[in-house]
Amino acid sequence: MNNSFIISLGMAQQLKVEVKERMEAAGARVFARAGYRGATMAAIAREAGVSTGNLYRYFESKDVLFDVVVTEAIAEDHLGLLRRRVGSLVRTEDLTRLDPAAQRDGEALLAFWVAHREVVVVLLAGAEGTRWEGYRDRFVQALMKPSTAALRERAGSRRLPAVIRRTLERVFENTAQTLVSILRENETEDAIREAFAAFWSYQLGGLRGLQEWVSHGS
Repeated sequence: MNNSFIISLGMAQQLKVEVKERMEAAGARVFARAGYRGATMAAIAREAGVSTGNLYRYFESKDVLFDVVVTEAIAEDHLGLLRRRVGSLVRTEDLTRLDPAAQRDGEALLAFWVAHREVVVVLLAGAEGTRWEGYRDRFVQALMKPSTAALRERAGSRRLPAVIRRTLERVFENTAQTLVSILRENETEDAIREAFAAFWSYQLGGLRGLQEWVSHGS
């Protein structure tokens, strides 16, 4: 076989991979901005700089493209890192002075958010109409369960007062919303890290106050 033909074939295949990856990246951005229901293949094609017909040659439907962008592996890895982070926090005596384990788990979660910024936004705020539309509730519950267990232990009680549970639910629903806002409003890693440093400083201080309130039973 002619060497020039082999080289040309290899370049064409590489180009196709690059085009497909560009389409996937464009899909992630459009899904993050508009949500699954608001996104269209035409908008994704424009974002990728290709024709809508060409986009359909790579992905036969919006559903197919969505499933390529928002994978089960990313969704489950996210919850796993979140649970690990919360687990290390509830074992920390002073939330304003995190131990190395809590710092490490926080860094791992933050690095994940930076690497998968658009997909995390979709999961928490743009998945309506897909199998992930209940993901935000799973996110909140991943925060609630270990936190309420730790507070029950501090209070020496099998049940927490309803007011504490409602407060925690509001705090963690706000956490999800703030996470989405930060990832939407900041594109660079430095900006994302700075925004989370400020948010975590505020949130951990508040949670420490709640711990002390529960511990003293008032």
